[in-house]
Amino acid sequence: MAGTITVEMGEIWVSHCPDERLVAVGLGACLGVCLYDPQARVAALAHVVLPQTPPHPTLFRGQVVPSLPGKCADTAIAALISRSVERGAAAHNLRAALAGGAQIFSPTPTPAAPGGGGGASLSRLEIGPRNTVAVRDALAAEGIAVLAEDVGGHCGRTLTLCVRTGEVLVRRIGAHEQTLACLGLPHSPVTLERAVAHEL
Repeated sequence: MAGTITVEMGEIWVSHCPDERLVAVGLGACLGVCLYDPQARVAALAHVVLPQTPPHPTLFRGQVVPSLPGKCADTAIAALISRSVERGAAAHNLRAALAGGAQIFSPTPTPAAPGGGGGASLSRLEIGPRNTVAVRDALAAEGIAVLAEDVGGHCGRTLTLCVRTGEVLVRRIGAHEQTLACLGLPHSPVTLERAVAHEL
């Protein structure tokens, strides 16, 4: 019987067990990042919460709370690649798929800069779009192609990665589950339309 591994917020999970499915539930502004090596059949999933590690550590009763490796995009991608390689993947064989990064809160308009212009950068409340940009940049820096994505908009999603085949499934709230891509194929077809980062 296939086992379902739920990857919680900030977590990373890597598997080479063919009967396992890695699942990130309730992706709102969070971004689910799938990596897959089609030759080694190694699958990895990160549940990214924030685009960047906060400048100051989180404290609880005066003690520093350790940050989960998959919590922030600037650390999650490197950790995901490293753990995949430890399980037998080759970094140059990895391909990616993304889902989530929704705009949950209404952004505060960015004030125009003196002398005109301004307003083009993402506001601090636009966590979902900022997560997507940060993850794309981190993957590009590592030379890993994003073969499929279903990101942005205003709806939550559940993301599933099947270890045996590299199939990536997405279920939006109120909709049926659909195949986003099969990362185990030589050419991964995208069957869901790419969602724009800012839906009107």
